[in-house]
Amino acid sequence: MNYTSLTEYFYKLYNRCLAFMFVPVTGFLYLYHLVLNNRLTPLIIDNDATNVILVVFPVMALIDLTIVHWLCSRHLGRHASEPSLGIRLDQYVRVVMMRVVAAVLTSLLMAIGLFLTQHQYFTIYFAVLVLWIVLQWPTPGKVARDYRLKGDEKQMVLTKGEAFK
Repeated sequence: MNYTSLTEYFYKLYNRCLAFMFVPVTGFLYLYHLVLNNRLTPLIIDNDATNVILVVFPVMALIDLTIVHWLCSRHLGRHASEPSLGIRLDQYVRVVMMRVVAAVLTSLLMAIGLFLTQHQYFTIYFAVLVLWIVLQWPTPGKVARDYRLKGDEKQMVLTKGEAFK
Protein backbone atom coordinates (compact mmCIF):
# COMPACT_ATOMS: atom_id res chain seq x y z
CA MET A 1 0.00 0.00 0.00
CA ASN A 2 1.45 3.35 -1.01
CA TYR A 3 1.25 6.18 1.48
CA THR A 4 3.17 9.34 2.24
CA SER A 5 2.31 9.72 5.92
CA LEU A 6 0.92 7.68 8.78
CA THR A 7 -2.29 9.67 8.61
CA GLU A 8 -2.71 8.63 4.99
CA TYR A 9 -1.76 5.03 5.88
CA PHE A 10 -4.54 4.75 8.46
CA TYR A 11 -6.99 6.56 6.19
CA LYS A 12 -6.38 4.05 3.38
CA LEU A 13 -6.43 1.11 5.79
CA TYR A 14 -9.78 2.21 7.27
CA ASN A 15 -11.24 2.67 3.79
CA ARG A 16 -10.19 -0.82 2.73
CA CYS A 17 -11.69 -2.34 5.85
CA LEU A 18 -14.92 -0.37 5.46
CA ALA A 19 -15.22 -1.37 1.81
CA PHE A 20 -14.92 -5.04 2.71
CA MET A 21 -17.43 -4.70 5.54
CA PHE A 22 -19.95 -2.79 3.44
CA VAL A 23 -20.88 -5.83 1.35
CA PRO A 24 -21.95 -8.26 4.11
CA VAL A 25 -23.65 -5.60 6.22
CA THR A 26 -25.67 -4.37 3.26
CA GLY A 27 -26.51 -7.91 2.18
CA PHE A 28 -27.53 -8.96 5.67
CA LEU A 29 -29.70 -5.87 6.15
CA TYR A 30 -31.41 -6.49 2.81
CA LEU A 31 -32.01 -10.13 3.69
CA TYR A 32 -33.33 -9.11 7.09
CA HIS A 33 -35.65 -6.63 5.41
CA LEU A 34 -37.01 -9.40 3.18
CA VAL A 35 -37.55 -11.65 6.19
CA LEU A 36 -39.36 -8.92 8.13
CA ASN A 37 -41.68 -8.19 5.21
CA ASN A 38 -42.45 -11.91 4.73
CA ARG A 39 -41.07 -11.93 1.20
CA LEU A 40 -39.02 -15.03 1.97
CA THR A 41 -40.17 -18.33 3.35
CA PRO A 42 -37.80 -20.45 5.42
CA LEU A 43 -36.23 -23.30 3.50
CA ILE A 44 -35.77 -25.37 6.65
CA ILE A 45 -38.93 -25.74 8.69
CA ASP A 46 -38.00 -28.75 10.81
CA ASN A 47 -37.27 -27.66 14.39
CA ASP A 48 -34.56 -30.26 14.91
CA ALA A 49 -32.70 -29.18 11.77
CA THR A 50 -33.09 -25.53 12.78
CA ASN A 51 -31.67 -26.27 16.23
CA VAL A 52 -28.70 -28.07 14.70
CA ILE A 53 -28.00 -25.12 12.41
CA LEU A 54 -28.37 -22.71 15.35
CA VAL A 55 -25.56 -24.54 17.10
CA VAL A 56 -23.33 -25.62 14.20
CA PHE A 57 -23.05 -22.24 12.43
CA PRO A 58 -21.86 -20.27 15.49
CA VAL A 59 -19.45 -23.07 16.41
CA MET A 60 -18.05 -23.01 12.86
CA ALA A 61 -17.73 -19.22 13.12
CA LEU A 62 -15.93 -19.50 16.45
CA ILE A 63 -13.52 -22.11 15.08
CA ASP A 64 -12.88 -20.01 11.96
CA LEU A 65 -12.22 -16.80 13.86
CA THR A 66 -10.02 -18.61 16.40
CA ILE A 67 -7.87 -20.09 13.63
CA VAL A 68 -7.58 -16.70 11.91
CA HIS A 69 -6.70 -15.02 15.21
CA TRP A 70 -3.98 -17.62 15.82
CA LEU A 71 -2.59 -17.23 12.28
CA CYS A 72 -2.60 -13.44 12.55
CA SER A 73 -0.75 -13.62 15.87
CA ARG A 74 1.90 -15.84 14.27
CA HIS A 75 2.29 -13.44 11.33
CA LEU A 76 2.56 -10.45 13.63
CA GLY A 77 5.20 -12.23 15.71
CA ARG A 78 7.28 -12.89 12.61
CA HIS A 79 6.85 -9.34 11.29
CA ALA A 80 7.69 -7.72 14.64
CA SER A 81 11.39 -8.47 14.20
CA GLU A 82 11.54 -6.46 10.96
CA PRO A 83 13.81 -3.44 11.57
CA SER A 84 11.82 -0.98 9.42
CA LEU A 85 8.52 0.37 10.73
CA GLY A 86 7.39 1.07 7.17
CA ILE A 87 7.83 -2.55 6.14
CA ARG A 88 6.05 -3.73 9.29
CA LEU A 89 3.12 -1.43 8.53
CA ASP A 90 2.95 -2.76 4.96
CA GLN A 91 2.83 -6.29 6.32
CA TYR A 92 0.22 -5.26 8.88
CA VAL A 93 -2.17 -4.46 6.03
CA ARG A 94 -2.07 -8.11 4.96
CA VAL A 95 -2.80 -9.28 8.50
CA VAL A 96 -5.69 -6.85 8.87
CA MET A 97 -7.14 -7.89 5.54
CA MET A 98 -6.91 -11.54 6.58
CA ARG A 99 -8.92 -10.69 9.71
CA VAL A 100 -11.51 -8.67 7.81
CA VAL A 101 -11.97 -11.22 5.02
CA ALA A 102 -12.41 -13.99 7.59
CA ALA A 103 -15.04 -11.93 9.40
CA VAL A 104 -16.80 -11.17 6.11
CA LEU A 105 -16.93 -14.84 5.15
CA THR A 106 -18.13 -15.78 8.61
CA SER A 107 -20.84 -13.13 8.48
CA LEU A 108 -21.98 -14.58 5.18
CA LEU A 109 -22.43 -17.86 7.03
CA MET A 110 -24.79 -16.08 9.41
CA ALA A 111 -26.68 -14.62 6.45
CA ILE A 112 -27.05 -18.12 5.03
CA GLY A 113 -28.38 -19.29 8.39
CA LEU A 114 -30.93 -16.47 8.42
CA PHE A 115 -31.94 -17.28 4.85
CA LEU A 116 -32.37 -20.99 5.58
CA THR A 117 -34.17 -20.78 8.92
CA GLN A 118 -35.27 -17.16 9.37
CA HIS A 119 -34.44 -17.56 13.05
CA GLN A 120 -33.74 -14.30 14.87
CA TYR A 121 -30.67 -15.70 16.64
CA PHE A 122 -28.71 -15.26 13.42
CA THR A 123 -29.25 -11.52 13.77
CA ILE A 124 -27.68 -11.70 17.21
CA TYR A 125 -24.83 -13.81 15.86
CA PHE A 126 -24.27 -11.26 13.09
CA ALA A 127 -24.25 -8.41 15.63
CA VAL A 128 -21.65 -10.29 17.70
CA LEU A 129 -19.50 -10.64 14.58
CA VAL A 130 -19.75 -6.91 13.91
CA LEU A 131 -18.74 -6.28 17.53
CA TRP A 132 -15.78 -8.64 17.06
CA ILE A 133 -14.73 -6.65 13.99
CA VAL A 134 -14.96 -3.41 15.94
CA LEU A 135 -12.70 -4.90 18.64
CA GLN A 136 -10.22 -5.97 15.94
CA TRP A 137 -10.30 -2.62 14.11
CA PRO A 138 -6.77 -1.46 13.16
CA THR A 139 -6.46 1.69 15.27
CA PRO A 140 -3.04 3.19 15.98
CA GLY A 141 -3.24 1.83 19.52
CA LYS A 142 -4.01 -1.66 18.22
CA VAL A 143 -1.06 -1.50 15.83
CA ALA A 144 1.22 -0.45 18.69
CA ARG A 145 -0.09 -3.29 20.89
CA ASP A 146 0.06 -5.90 18.13
CA TYR A 147 3.68 -5.10 17.34
CA ARG A 148 4.57 -4.28 20.97
CA LEU A 149 6.07 -0.99 19.84
CA LYS A 150 8.14 1.05 22.27
CA GLY A 151 9.67 4.49 22.37
CA ASP A 152 9.68 6.67 19.27
CA GLU A 153 8.00 4.07 17.05
CA LYS A 154 5.08 3.80 19.45
CA GLN A 155 4.80 7.58 19.74
CA MET A 156 4.95 7.94 15.97
CA VAL A 157 2.18 5.38 15.37
CA LEU A 158 -0.06 6.64 18.19
CA THR A 159 0.11 10.23 16.95
CA LYS A 160 0.11 9.18 13.27
CA GLY A 161 3.44 10.95 12.81
CA GLU A 162 2.28 14.31 14.22
CA ALA A 163 4.63 14.13 17.22
CA PHE A 164 7.69 14.36 14.96
CA LYS A 165 6.74 17.27 12.73
